[in-house]
This record gives sequence, structure tokens and C-alpha cells, in this order.
Amino acid sequence: MIFWRLLQEFASTTIHGTKGICHAEELIEKGQIDKAEQAVLALLERKPNDANILHLAGVVALRKGQNSRAVALISKALEYAPNESLYYFNLGNAYLADGAIDLGIQALQDATRLDPERIEAWMNLGLALVEAKRHPEAVAAFERLLEIDPDHEADVAFASALVGAGIMLKESAMVDRGISVLESKLRDGYERYAAGVILARALEHRNRLSEAIRQHQALLEANPEHIGIRNNLARCLVQLGRVEEARTHYRLCVKSAPDKYHAFSALLAGLNYEPNLTAARHEAEVRNWEKQLALSHYPVEPEFPNERDPERPLKIGYLSPDLRQHVVGHNFLPVLEHRNRERFSVFCYHIGEKQDDMSRRIAALADHWRHVHGASDDEVAALIREDRVDILVDLSGHTSHTQPLVFARKPAPVQVSWLGYFDTTGLATMDWFITDPYSSPPDQKQYFSERLYRMPHTRLYYHPYPDMPEVGQLPAKRNGYITFGCLNNLAKINTEVLDLWAQILAASPTSRLLIQTVALCDRLNLERFRALCVERGLDPARLELRPATSLEKFAQTYHEIDIALDPFPFCGGFTSFDALWMGVPVITLEQQRLAGRQTLSMLMNLGLPHLIASNKTDYVSIALELSRDSSEIEQLRSELRSRFLQSQLIDHCRFTRELEKAYRFFWSHWCTEKKQSSARIGISAPMDAYPSRRQISAT
Repeated sequence: MIFWRLLQEFASTTIHGTKGICHAEELIEKGQIDKAEQAVLALLERKPNDANILHLAGVVALRKGQNSRAVALISKALEYAPNESLYYFNLGNAYLADGAIDLGIQALQDATRLDPERIEAWMNLGLALVEAKRHPEAVAAFERLLEIDPDHEADVAFASALVGAGIMLKESAMVDRGISVLESKLRDGYERYAAGVILARALEHRNRLSEAIRQHQALLEANPEHIGIRNNLARCLVQLGRVEEARTHYRLCVKSAPDKYHAFSALLAGLNYEPNLTAARHEAEVRNWEKQLALSHYPVEPEFPNERDPERPLKIGYLSPDLRQHVVGHNFLPVLEHRNRERFSVFCYHIGEKQDDMSRRIAALADHWRHVHGASDDEVAALIREDRVDILVDLSGHTSHTQPLVFARKPAPVQVSWLGYFDTTGLATMDWFITDPYSSPPDQKQYFSERLYRMPHTRLYYHPYPDMPEVGQLPAKRNGYITFGCLNNLAKINTEVLDLWAQILAASPTSRLLIQTVALCDRLNLERFRALCVERGLDPARLELRPATSLEKFAQTYHEIDIALDPFPFCGGFTSFDALWMGVPVITLEQQRLAGRQTLSMLMNLGLPHLIASNKTDYVSIALELSRDSSEIEQLRSELRSRFLQSQLIDHCRFTRELEKAYRFFWSHWCTEKKQSSARIGISAPMDAYPSRRQISAT
């Protein structure tokens, strides 16, 4: 907690009373706490019901770290003097020191109610509210403090409250106000460090990522061993598309603290961005994670009380930090809406901090909603066991803020990876990975520790946002030239991708390229990326780089794009869905691994295999041939949405029935399989050492 030291400095002991009390106070001020304790105890023997003495005894206990005793003594004092603001102030401090944040806040609020001018009470109240993440209330407390004393040195704490409240309330102006406060003057020592931490967070939230990176770098110079700051720096670098730099910092985080900050998971997820990743290196990275973090949690002989009846109704659990307004939360809804409630009951375990309207929609559709943010892996696993979940589904894999080690503990008989992740979890305890024939051809099994279950048509479906606009007219008709476009994460647009796009533009001299993504909201990064594009041969006069727009407006950008270019080796996911729904054909380069085959699967389901390139030369050729045939582009634009509506990609009811069929298959397999040996769970081995796990697939 950044402000804990400040919190301790405001425990007042100034009490007017007897000579003995004054002597005890003097001893406290001199730091002679043991002697002060002896003096106070002597006073208590003579006057055990004296409020002043009881309070002072509580202050002494607080200074000695005897927090529970301090709470008891000061509470006793308040029984005899219930209107003493100072007593409530120190009671609040004692509660806070004892970890009882809410009770501490209540006591400090009582202190300010009884004495509205007590500055130190407003200060500690604001700090406690920040600690409790009640940031809007903290802002009000600090504003009141500054009304009383405009020169009070509370600006760093005030800025922390402003930034927290602005993020919570989605009020950018409040975050900007916090940034302004932090940048208003130079600071030294701990205050400078605390201000830097808060400022970096605020700048990152406002997508001023280059500035946030500079803050993190300055913090690291002052404290090079701080793994949390290095992890935050790496996260900002990834968001700006500077993946290789981020990887270096993530590796340093893993080396120092492999079990903290999700840095190891970030490394695994980041493998999908690497153009020249070999199967051997992929496996080595995954197995290193398993060995260091997962292996010790594997149960050797897991036992489950779940009845082995293949036909009974099943309890399906879903675990994710993204059961909120997020691409995962949004696309999870149809499965809940169309499920067979008689045959499947649903338990949702939301490990994310935020809950919003989408969370409430999901909770209403589920049979059981568990918001377990902050719970340990053991606690979450214990709850799942207590709920007797039959099949536990991971919706997030190694993406942000996940808890994959819950699955390492094997809390459910059957464990499945689906929807939010595009690679193996690397867990021997993860039984199945849900995929499809196009996303996972036969040779892809080498990349998975899970058994692959191939859905008949697609592993993903499309769930359009309700405010998606209608398909617009072909931009080339009004512009007189072709506009290629990409709205993917900038981390996916590597130099090999840019080289290929430069070839396309060079061979199509009137065409343009539009790239829109959130990382270009950062002005400095936009210029960095523009320079990189020029370096790779892209004509800056034919290049339009745009920052991302709001969720409500982003799809309108497709009204300006004739042909979408898919990046590689990590292709578009739901971004490709959006483009195709908006009538924009997407040209994709076939890859070996699943993360590079998501668009391919969509195109196959839409009957558009001619947009899939098998090599880089074909990629360029397909783009150029299509760009020269405006009638074909226009026809595709007019019919893509109807193709969608007639395909499996948007038949949510059918997909849900097929998913439930998969669950029933998994369950029947568990009911009939022989008891697993310790060779399957509890001992690390190469992926090909699990033939029974890898070879089984179903349609």
C-alpha cells in the first residue's frame, strides 16, 4: 500500500489532563514507548474507567503494534466519552492498522462528523478510502481537507483518489485532473516515487503509453529490482506493439518472480506473435512454465464424488476474468441464452475485479454467479469442488488477469479450454481443447497438451454488437482507388507483415492502406510506427494511420475499406468477424498454428477459400487480383452478410446444441475411462508423451 507510512504519522497523542497523563505523553513523544506503557498502566490501576487514560493506553498499544488491544481500549474510552472526535480518530487508525478497513473508515467518518475541522482525520479518511478502492468518496474527503487547508501536502494522495475515481467512473476529465496535480511540481524521495507510480497508471489509462513507459523506466532506474514496475513496463510495450522489447522485460520478471504478475502467462501468450517460432521452442517454453508453476499443484490421484452417470444432468462451470463488457463476455452470452436448462446447470466464476451491466446480464442467465476476485487459486478451486462442478471450462487461458493454476489443482473431473484463448494451456490437467477442422488440421496436435475436440464447423461463432451499422457502399466507387485496411492489434503487425503490404501497394500504385488501432492513440507511438512503415517501403502519402474509436463507432471504419489484410502469424479473431460482417473481404495467410488460422476457419465456413493464401506470394497475388476486379469486391460486399446469416457462424442455437453434445461426450468419456495413473497427472513430460490425450478428436 503506497500510503501506509503516511497513515501512521497522524496518530495524535495530545491530551490535556493530569500530570501523570502529561508525563506519559512526553514519553511517547520521545519514543520511550515501554516506559510510557508502564506509566499508563499505573494510571489505569488507579482510574480504570477514566476515558483519557483508556484512550492514551490505546495509543500506546497502537504504537507497540498491539492493534487489537488498541481497538479494545479506545472503544472502552468511547463508552465514557462518546463525543470525542480524537478518540474516534485514533480508533480509526487502530482499526486500519489491524486490517479492518471498513471499521476504520467508519470511525474516521465519526471523527470528522464530530469535528469537521480535524485535518488529520480527513487525511487518514481519504487514504483509507483509497485503500478500500472507494475512490469517489476519497476525492470528496481530500477536497474537504483542502478547503480547510489549501496548502496541505496531500496532493499525491488526492491525485491517487482522482485517478482511481476517474477510472472507476469512466470520467477521463477526472483522470486528467489527477495527472495535472501530479505534474504540478517536482518531488523528492518517497513522495516522488509514489507520484510516479500513480502517474504511470493514469497515463496508461489515457493511452499516453509512451509517457507511461518513460515513467516506468524512471521508476526502474530508482528501483531496478522492482518486478511489478518492470511488468507494467512490459505491458505498456505490448500495447504499443513493441513486442520484442516487452519480451525482454517479461523474461526478467519470470527470472526474478515466476509466480507473480502473470508475466509467465504473458510470455506464453506472446509466443503467438513470433513469426519464426518452431514447434520445439514452443513446447520448451510451455513445458518450462508447467515445470516452474503448475507441476507442484497437480494431484497425483484426484478423487471426485461426482456420480459417474453419463446421462444425468450436468453442472458446467465457466471461469474467467472477462465476464463483463469484453469480447469474451459479449460472445459468451448466446451459449447461456440457448442452453438446455433441464440438462445443464451453469456456474459462473468471475475472477475479474470489474462488474458491469454485462456481468449482471451473465449473472441473470446463469444458475449460480460467483464473484471471486481476489480469492487465491486454492480458495477458487475449493469453491468449485464444493459446488461439485462436473465440467469446468476455462474461457481465458494465458490472457490477462487469469488464474490457470486453478485448473492445475484439478477441481473438476473434466476440464476444458474454449473461447478466449488460442493456444495450449500447457496443463496436463486440462483434458480438452475445443477447436474445429479448419482451425486445427491433423498436424496441429503437436502444439497441444490437451486432447483436441473438433466441433463440426467452427470453434467460434459471431455475435454482432447490437449497434453495428448496415453494410455501406463500396468505397472504391466514390474514391476511384482501392483502400486496403487493418484494424488489428498493433502487436500483430510485425515487419514481415509490413514488407508484404509494401509489396501490395507498390504493385497497386493508386491504392491506399488504412490502419486503425488503439496503440495509435499514443501520438509518439504513431510517429514511431509511421517511421517503421516508411522504413519497410510503405509510401507515407498512401498510408493513413488512425487511433481507435469508441466501441459504438469502430465498425463505421469498414465503410472506408474495400479489402482487409490479415496479419500473421497471429491473425485476426473477432476483428476478422467484424470486417466480414461489414461486407469487407479479408485476405489471410494460412499458418500452421491455431492463432494464425482463425480467419481461415471463418472464410471456409463462408465458402470463400479463394481468399486464403498458402504462401506469401499467393497472399500478394490474391490481394492484387481482387483489387483489380471491383465488380467482385462489390458483389462480395453485397452478399457477405447474407452468407453469414446462412452459415454456421451465426447460428447460436445450433452451436450451443453442438457444444452441449461435446460436453456430453467429454462426460461420457470420463465416466467410462479407467482411473488415471500418476503418469498422466503429476509428472511432466513432452506433449507427445500423452498419445491418448492428443489423438482423440470428435466431430
